[in-house]
Amino acid sequence: MASKSMATIGYGVPTNEIDPQRFVVRIPANGRDLVEIIEDFGITGPQYDPQTNMRSDRVVRCRLDQKRWRQISAAVRTAFNERLKGRKMGSGKWTSGDNDVHRLLGRELCVLVWAVESCEASLIPAAIDAWTGLRPEERWWLYSMAVHATGRAEDIDKGWRKAIRIGLTEGAGAVEAGNKRQISFEDL
Repeated sequence: MASKSMATIGYGVPTNEIDPQRFVVRIPANGRDLVEIIEDFGITGPQYDPQTNMRSDRVVRCRLDQKRWRQISAAVRTAFNERLKGRKMGSGKWTSGDNDVHRLLGRELCVLVWAVESCEASLIPAAIDAWTGLRPEERWWLYSMAVHATGRAEDIDKGWRKAIRIGLTEGAGAVEAGNKRQISFEDL
């Protein structure tokens, strides 16, 4: 029995739910403004924000300059669309303006953006490779570790976000140029 595809908008946000929790990737039309990744709690919000000691419906999780965004956006689009296709959902594409992203995919996106937001530009391909090599559950875990204390856009290069940057850009999975050696289980 073939399963029906679910109607979605953007990257996997269901249309049959009223105001679902999701992420919004706001891509400015001009090339100067920063790309913003916003967690929108939807009808389940507002959520308590321990950093502001207030409740909020939306939290800006990260901001990224457009040059860095262009470096990661194709890899993210490909990874997300493969996953959506596997679940018989429509594919997404990045456009200027607000782009809706399923809440779990948005968490994964934050992990990659946190890794590249302050790293050297030459390390971005290593971060993409390391991020692609992680299972979704591993990305969710990294997000959950970082978001409580350092989950706002202003928290660049602190705590778990710094650890994510180092782990994805300089960690064991990051292979230096010209070094083809990969770590195997025998090395552990």
